[in-house]
Amino acid sequence: MPNLEGLHIEELLTHAINTQASDIHISEWDYVAFRAHGKLGKLEKAWKFDRKIVENLAEQLFKWDKEKINLFYQKHDSDFAYVAKDGTPFRVNWYFKLWKIGFVLRRIERDSKKMSELWLPSWLDKIIQAKQWLFLITWPTWSGKSTTMVSILDKINESRAEHIVTIEDPVEFIFTDKRSIFSQREVWRDTETFISAIRAAMREDPDIVMVWEMRDKETVEAAMNLAETGHLVFSTLHTSWSVETINRVIQFFNPDIQSQVRVRLADSLIWVLSQRLIQKMDWSWRVWIHELMYLTSWIKNLIKSWDLIQINNNIEMWSREGMVTMRASADKLRDAWIVDEDSYIWYFTNDE
Repeated sequence: MPNLEGLHIEELLTHAINTQASDIHISEWDYVAFRAHGKLGKLEKAWKFDRKIVENLAEQLFKWDKEKINLFYQKHDSDFAYVAKDGTPFRVNWYFKLWKIGFVLRRIERDSKKMSELWLPSWLDKIIQAKQWLFLITWPTWSGKSTTMVSILDKINESRAEHIVTIEDPVEFIFTDKRSIFSQREVWRDTETFISAIRAAMREDPDIVMVWEMRDKETVEAAMNLAETGHLVFSTLHTSWSVETINRVIQFFNPDIQSQVRVRLADSLIWVLSQRLIQKMDWSWRVWIHELMYLTSWIKNLIKSWDLIQINNNIEMWSREGMVTMRASADKLRDAWIVDEDSYIWYFTNDE
């Protein structure tokens, strides 16, 4: 059992890295917990922290920046990034729960994965050549959206000379310029808000803009403006399927202008990639399955006429256009003995 009074946050980060844990959960008057391979478990009878220890660990994460620490106690939650001594980045959320302090650290991969490693649909390579439009990556939390986004942007970085502006909260993966030039901006540190950063991006000679999340009407509208003015825009949404994604975007707006927004979205959106992590056969890790919708002229018309029910049928029918259903993606991995059969059955009996 370690000396908790002198415990340094790096000890916990090292344990997470060595055990391939993706997340660390630290809470006042509880045991530290690690999520590895999708499974969450506490180290009971090992590391139980009181408030003094939790506050000390949090101050280490904030690098003893008193201004940021005081702001947390005013707001009661905070999102920021921390880089371990070995260079591994972590995304941190510090928060209150029932008058107790807790925080979660998510480990971010230091190196980008190749698109082929993520089992992304092969037709997605076409996005590497796209010069404009809006591309959305979706699914609820813990689905690897960050990994996929980084993989696609780094592939563009290797193959095209572009100015890529990213607007993030917080910055997680630090890109190294290859053929492209990156301008990575963190909300609250490099810019006040997502909206101010998106509007400023128009004056920064961008070719590609990555807006980390579609959070509200203003963000959606600004992203569509960028796509309509000849830029390639990437963003994410916490939605499960292409149809739900389209519906969510439209619902950000008041009913009296939704018909106009449908036309704008249909004309600016090009791909929707929804993804989910599912257990591998050897239980060594998890692998991605995907739904990919490409906006054909037919699907554009379905969005404009608000006939979303037929979109799912079109995704199944138009595989030659590069579209993939979640089941077809999973079938491919199951047939290759990559996906665990029990996980496959559970997913398609509980999530469809």
